[in-house]
Order: sequence, then structure tokens, then C-alpha cells
Amino acid sequence: MAVGVPAPKQGVRTVMEVIRASGDYLRGKGVERGRLDAEHLLAHVVGVGRLQLYLHFDRPVTRDELGRFRPLLRRRGAREPLQYVLGSAPFRTLRLHVDRRVAVPRPETEYLIDVMSRLAGGDRVFESALDVGTGSGAIALALAEERLARSVTATDISPAALAVAARNAAGAGLAEIDFRAGPLLAPVGGLSFDLVLSNPPYLTDSEWRSSEPEVREWEPRVAMAAGADGLDVIRGLVAGLDDVLRPGGWVGLEVGSSQAPAVAGMLETVPALGSVGVHDDLTGRRRYVFACVNAATPVEPAP
Repeated sequence: MAVGVPAPKQGVRTVMEVIRASGDYLRGKGVERGRLDAEHLLAHVVGVGRLQLYLHFDRPVTRDELGRFRPLLRRRGAREPLQYVLGSAPFRTLRLHVDRRVAVPRPETEYLIDVMSRLAGGDRVFESALDVGTGSGAIALALAEERLARSVTATDISPAALAVAARNAAGAGLAEIDFRAGPLLAPVGGLSFDLVLSNPPYLTDSEWRSSEPEVREWEPRVAMAAGADGLDVIRGLVAGLDDVLRPGGWVGLEVGSSQAPAVAGMLETVPALGSVGVHDDLTGRRRYVFACVNAATPVEPAP
């Protein structure tokens, strides 16, 4: 037992006991990483980092803490995404508020920005950037926070999602981002940009129906699924790129792991785009398709 920590009274549970029991409960509900999620939830309630729990594993959990922990545990047991239960999700240097109005930001989208920076040049600052289908505002806020673009505009078909994005922008002190409601490029008619990035919906209808409950029952379908082949939204976006990209501008899309060749083919039909490249995520899956208007910098050719 840690020095200075009194022995738990009879009936009082320690941090380790709560984690073990809660992890078993979550695994019984089908949560694959039950123990890890239990750690995140308890750390949230106690107000420490997850790893700090193990510095105090025999610390008694108070009745008040258990009272606040149990409802969160039940929510996760109902397969509500951990990020919704916690009320936030990390994205690069940011922590974003998330709830059922928006999809959960994922690490693959963080790496989309890294690929963009590598292709365009690590020190390039875009004059004007557009995030299409911004959701929680993740891409738009990262571009502004990391000073990768001097001005940032973001669109989303869902006014509810834009309310979340605006809240995140205000919380990060990035009130200068221009949020616009409407489908795809419609809200920015008449404007042009040096950079267009998007993590559009790309699940097929079949993939949506067979997805984990965290996705199928909780995340907004409009942000995740896009028709029989998952490409309905991407087709609409690609069709309008000629009107919004400036000479020398870049476009980058995150796509499903089997969709990159088809999306690359779409981009190759856009008259303004002189080069198209397909790029891997950190696990080696072909997840990003980039193209440049009159590109001076060669990109990896599409297969």
C-alpha cells in the first residue's frame, strides 16, 4: 500500500477495484477496450490524467465520485461513444467538445493535415483554406490554430453541427473562422481558395448498417454514410472544385480504404487539376487523395 494512504474502510472500493470491476462490466456489454475506457471515465471523474490513477491505485474512491462515475459507466455500457460520454475528444493540439450532433474526430483525419503539409511544403502558409463538412470544426480549427492558413472558412449541411464547431472555435480563441451552413460548396459560391480539405461521409450504406453500435446508433448518419458505394457526397464535392480552387491550389480528401482509386479517377476528370496522388495513412492503407492545380511539385501517381 502506498505510503500515507490509509487502508480503505470496509465496503469502500479502491481505484484499482473500481477499474477492474468496471472493465469487466464494459467487456460484458461488448466494449472491446472495456478496462481502458473505465480508466478514462474514472480519471475524468476524479480529475486526473488516466496514467495518474496508477500512482494512486489503492486510493479509496469516495461515495460522491462513485455517484458521478456510475451514470457515465452505464452510458458507455449502452455503447455510447466514449468521447460523447466524456464530452470531448482530442484532435492534434486541440480538445474539442463533441456530442451527438457531430461525428467523433479520428486520428486518420489528424494525419490528413500532416500529408497536406508534406506535399505543399512544410513551411507553406495558405492564404485561404476551406474545410468542407466541418462537423466539430476539427480540420478548420487545426488549420487556424497551427497557422497553416491566414483565413479559414468551413461549411456543413447541418446547422446543429456548425453550432458545435462555433463553440469549439470560441473555446480555442479562434473566432475569426467563417462558418457557413449549406451543402458542400454551395455556401461559398463566388469565393476561391488555395486549399480545400474534407473528411466527407464515405461509408457505404451496407457498411453503415453493419458498423459498431457506437457508430450506427449514435453518430449522425449524414456525417458518416454516403449511398450504395459511399461516394455520393464526394461526387458532388469534386464536381464543384473547378469553381473554388485558385491556380496553384491544393485539394485533399480522406476516403475509405478501398475508394482511393475511384476518387483519384474523379479528380483526374477535373480540368483544373494537373496532378493527382494517392497516399497512405499511418497503417499503410490508401486513405488520402490529393491534387494540385497546375502543380509544380510532383505528387505520387495514383495507381
